Amino acid sequence: MELPAFFLLGAVGGASAAYLFMRLRLKQGEQELLTAQALLSTEQDKSLAIEKMEEQLRDTFGAAAADALKNNNEAFIQLAKQTFQTQHESAKGELDQRAKSVSESLERFDKNLNQLHKAHGGLMSRIDGLGKETENLVSALQTPKVIGNWGEMQLRKVVEISGMVEYCDFDVQKNISTDETRLYPDMIAHLPGGRSIAVDSKVPLKHFLASFEAENEEERTACLEQHRRSVREHAKELGSKAYWDHLEDTPDFVVMYLGDAVYQAAIQVDPNLPEDTLRNHVILAPPSILIMALRTIAYSWRQEKFSEHAREISSLGKELYERLKTLSEHFDGIKKGLSRAVKSYNSAAGSLERRIFVTARKFQDFGINPDVSLTSPSPVEETPRALSAPEFHETVSEEEPADD
Repeated sequence: MELPAFFLLGAVGGASAAYLFMRLRLKQGEQELLTAQALLSTEQDKSLAIEKMEEQLRDTFGAAAADALKNNNEAFIQLAKQTFQTQHESAKGELDQRAKSVSESLERFDKNLNQLHKAHGGLMSRIDGLGKETENLVSALQTPKVIGNWGEMQLRKVVEISGMVEYCDFDVQKNISTDETRLYPDMIAHLPGGRSIAVDSKVPLKHFLASFEAENEEERTACLEQHRRSVREHAKELGSKAYWDHLEDTPDFVVMYLGDAVYQAAIQVDPNLPEDTLRNHVILAPPSILIMALRTIAYSWRQEKFSEHAREISSLGKELYERLKTLSEHFDGIKKGLSRAVKSYNSAAGSLERRIFVTARKFQDFGINPDVSLTSPSPVEETPRALSAPEFHETVSEEEPADD
């Protein structure tokens, strides 16, 4: 669009220049004509001369205008050709560059599109596999035995998370015999002091899963209403078993464990459901509530163990104290024995020196001179160290006087 406009402007400019040039020559011719007419105004020759001059002027002006227009058109065409060639080469280079860029972009797009097709094929395969697995899972979850096992497995995980495996004893599927029937709670959590709590896992999934397949809100609401009734029926049945009547030191309630989504769907339709089931001695417990309760029990077990250890330490301390007292009595007996031995030694040494040696030295008066001389034994001056602890003083008795 820019090149034709440029040509049009050039043509207009050339025509304007030719027109101005012809006007200038025409004015000059008119001036010369006026001069000639002034000189030949009275004569016939003047008229002929003027006509001839006018004809010459017209020829001259026509030739000049034609030459000017021809030269101007040729210059304009040459300039237009040069400009067009320059613009054409520039546009061609720019167009080639853009075409190259577009070609590269198309190649990348084609490559990404192929990758997308491959990924889409893999995704569709996975979706098909997931759909089959989902169908199998839904089919399995419709089997009561599978549902029960799955609920017990979830209950075990909750127990492990809460720390009850380490700090509390629990029995799964413990048989409780009654006069009429046998009861099988899923779990019995034992509390310190011989108390226990029965826990049953319930998984009412039929109407809950059906609510996700509902085609409209009305059908979904009806499914959730059936789900709420199912939870109530399970709670009523569980409360009728009265586990607390068959377990020693058990509070008069049973815990009914529900998955979080199952619990939330039920109380969404019936907010008073937890309070109503509590009247039947059934506590509804999703994972968060059950974990909190079991962790509290685990804490009680730790405190019980700490108290038990404290009692054992107190008993060991008392036993150690009594044994130390017995040992102090032995030390006191040893001290008394050592004191008596020292006194006996000193008494014997004194008797040896005052009586035996005196008599033995009289043999020298009869000329009996033995090769060795009699040496008086030294007295024992060291005494047993006194024990200053009060425990020793309680058992120390007065020392017996030494024999002379």
